[in-house]
Amino acid sequence: MFGWLLNRWIVVRRDVYALHCALHIAAPPPAEEEPPSQPRLGKLTASHITPDSVQLEWSVPEGTFDSFTVQYKDAQGQPQMLPVDGGSRTVTVPGLSPSRRYKFNLYGMWGRKRVGPISTDAVTARDGRKDGWKSPWMLPETLCVRGTVDGSHWDTTRGLWGGDHGGLVTISCAGAPGTLWVGSLWPRSARLHWAPPQVPPDGYILVYGPPGGPLQTLQLPPEATSKELWGLEPMGHYWVPGSLGWGQLVPTFCTLSPVPLLHPYPRDCVEEQLNGPRPSREALIFLGGDRQRPLRVFCDMETDGGGWLVFQRRMNGATDFWRGWEEYAHGFGNVSQEFWLGNEALHALTAAGPTELRVDLRTPLDAAFAHYRDFAVAGPEEHYRLHLGAYSGTAGDAMSYHAGSPFSTRDRDPRRRPRPCAVAYTGAWWYRNCHYANLNGRYGTPYDHQGINWFPWKGFEFSIPFTEMKLRPHLGRAPGTGGSRRK
Repeated sequence: MFGWLLNRWIVVRRDVYALHCALHIAAPPPAEEEPPSQPRLGKLTASHITPDSVQLEWSVPEGTFDSFTVQYKDAQGQPQMLPVDGGSRTVTVPGLSPSRRYKFNLYGMWGRKRVGPISTDAVTARDGRKDGWKSPWMLPETLCVRGTVDGSHWDTTRGLWGGDHGGLVTISCAGAPGTLWVGSLWPRSARLHWAPPQVPPDGYILVYGPPGGPLQTLQLPPEATSKELWGLEPMGHYWVPGSLGWGQLVPTFCTLSPVPLLHPYPRDCVEEQLNGPRPSREALIFLGGDRQRPLRVFCDMETDGGGWLVFQRRMNGATDFWRGWEEYAHGFGNVSQEFWLGNEALHALTAAGPTELRVDLRTPLDAAFAHYRDFAVAGPEEHYRLHLGAYSGTAGDAMSYHAGSPFSTRDRDPRRRPRPCAVAYTGAWWYRNCHYANLNGRYGTPYDHQGINWFPWKGFEFSIPFTEMKLRPHLGRAPGTGGSRRK
């Protein structure tokens, strides 16, 4: 019995051992190869801009591409394509037209898949060969200062463009150096400086105006040593006959003769941008290009290629937005701080041709934006009704809900509700029933939907501390043309 058990145990152990060995030495099944990860495009930038070319540069943070393709539209609006090999990170786009805005899209080709695009905008330089300018952005302006003190005389030449060396400015002076000089010269303004006399006067009288035209007289306090002259015409001719110091005439004569700008009466911030590269700033535009309809605005020259005309800003709660119909129609606030440009201006600007809208939203920790095509504000007969096209961006689409709605304020509700939305939510807006966006709401109010809300981004119980609404002519419109008119 024992032998049988022993043999059986041995057999069993041998079988188990054989099974164990078979499992141990069996080769694993072949593993499937992981496909390579998709490469990623980084940022596209434009540099080395000339009248007829733009150099594009881009980054590829991850992976490699087989090739790239640059797409844009030429001066006639026809699509163009420029192939680039996969090892390149820069290309020069030739054959462009001067003083035009272009939008460039870059795609990466990875196998049979197209990745992207990443985009950037650029404005080509003005062609300096037409009028002999040495640089497309150096605008020559002339300044002459003349006088007679002891028969002395001197001449000097320097470049001025907002205090920086730039276009040619000729200064021809006779008299005591330093009596009167120009510290900065812009197309529409100039800042005059003077040295105070040894005996302090009771004040100063500054007279200026076009030759043969009406003169303007400014009375300045005795402590003044400079004055900025606003509202000059880029193609105008101005003189300062000079009566500085009450009872003490300073023998000074000054003329300023700016040369024509590309757009002497810019209709929007795009045309202002084409007049010369400068940072975001206040600017004077002219509705419809009419010199009799000036409008002071703020131009955003950095965001998404620049050329944006800002028409609303909330930033600190210093300006009261709980206002009535007439104030929203004609605008209020400071264009460099918090303000609403005015519904009348919005109607005039968007009626000029295809217009795009951008809304920038910021908190101390994050930011988002919304972009809409075909933005328009109707006239007062339609209660400044809102028109919007397709949305894109990162903030979520809150405005499409309001498309087609009239504007309403606390004292006028075109929909005639028992309790107007503007009253219920302490704002003024294109309310529907009632809102997903309320950017003119009560500043810093995080409850009852009464704050500065953009529902898809932060909901109704968060009041956004910084907002900007801005517009510009659609990129498909050639600079310097009006585009199709809206009826």
